[in-house]
Amino acid sequence: TAGKLPAVNFLKAAGYQDGHAGYSDPLDEQAFIVHVINFLQNSGYWSNTVVVIAYDDSDGWYDHQMPPIVNQSASPADVPGFCGTGANALAGVNGVAHAQGRCGYGPRLPMLVISPWSKPNFVDHTVTDQTSIIRFVEDNWLNGQRIGSGSFDAIANSIASMMDFARPQSKGTLTLNPTTGEIMGNPNGVK
Repeated sequence: TAGKLPAVNFLKAAGYQDGHAGYSDPLDEQAFIVHVINFLQNSGYWSNTVVVIAYDDSDGWYDHQMPPIVNQSASPADVPGFCGTGANALAGVNGVAHAQGRCGYGPRLPMLVISPWSKPNFVDHTVTDQTSIIRFVEDNWLNGQRIGSGSFDAIANSIASMMDFARPQSKGTLTLNPTTGEIMGNPNGVK
């Protein structure tokens, strides 16, 4: 509210609002997300804002499709023969030759991008992970500099394909009720 947000912010909801299946109610998660987005849409920041909603794990919800193996790994932390030999694993940290025990992605999870720059009614089928968000930050604010030391940002796909920076959406904002999710304010007929 003081108008002093840095260029990049990471928000994590309190446990009861964070969307984990075992202890978080979806309505509480909705209240957190809607509160943040309504706040941003009604601030001077909205025209330059990208909100990414990402989930960190499946908490026991299983996917029917095997994820891609993005980093071969052969260690006791892996299922034998499942993750390759580890010969082309990402470099590790502190002189470790390979980052083992990290062969690939788990179940598919949603990632939502909400912004005036988001492509309307668009579903992206690009394989992304949490480090895709880091890659987007690195590309936009760090001239493409990568973390290194085995971080997946070096091999992750960007979230930039979810946006159209040539044509921002200028239809205004859509204010939602944090409790019901229903539209409260829609001055420009946004759908």
